[in-house]
Amino acid sequence: MEKLGRVFFFGIAYAVMLAGMGVGIWALCRLVGIGLEFLRTGKVKKPDRTLSKHPLGGASLRAKASWLVCCLEEALLAGGLEPYPDQPGDCPWHPLLALLWQVAELPAPLVDREWLEKVAGWLPSEVLTPYPHPERSQGSGEAERFAAAWALYTRAGYRMAYLAPLVELPVRLVRDYWDDPTARSDDILALLEEARRLLEDYNIPLPPQDRVEFLAKQKDIGPGDPFVGRQCSYFVAW
Repeated sequence: MEKLGRVFFFGIAYAVMLAGMGVGIWALCRLVGIGLEFLRTGKVKKPDRTLSKHPLGGASLRAKASWLVCCLEEALLAGGLEPYPDQPGDCPWHPLLALLWQVAELPAPLVDREWLEKVAGWLPSEVLTPYPHPERSQGSGEAERFAAAWALYTRAGYRMAYLAPLVELPVRLVRDYWDDPTARSDDILALLEEARRLLEDYNIPLPPQDRVEFLAKQKDIGPGDPFVGRQCSYFVAW
């Protein structure tokens, strides 16, 4: 019986030792990671536990921007602006939506350069300004795009109170955080929460759970790899 007790005690001590070694190895790896991050960036980022609990907390920047486009589409449906089209591309909002959905599919260099330049001509903050831009009076693609956007937003009328920020949110996400999306993860979460509150304030349904689950699978701490985001769209064929 005494031998059995010694064996039992030795087993517990051995298990505690192994557990301690495991914790020590984890702590060492963590310290090495922090040291490498400090050497690379000159600062140490605190872990963002709030974002990690968000359904899209671990998703790529492309996926988060795509969710914001989903919010815009839900608002269009709820506002009666876009019934389900009989044919892809029939809806007046299709040109803008097709452009916004490119954020999920274009290669990285094009998203933060050419895409931002193209989508800037559709931003309500640029179109609905009392100060005309010089290029709008010229016979160019810019003038045509401005005219199309102006007509689109004019028809939307009072609904632009919630549609305007929903159009701008995915663009703000890319413009402000594409280069380093982990730098201000709380601010990224704030943009997602802003869209959620807008929908709830106007009694607009949130994007369906199947879309959230699909986008949540696009995991990456950065912009992420391209994927076919249009499969989440009601209006843009893929």
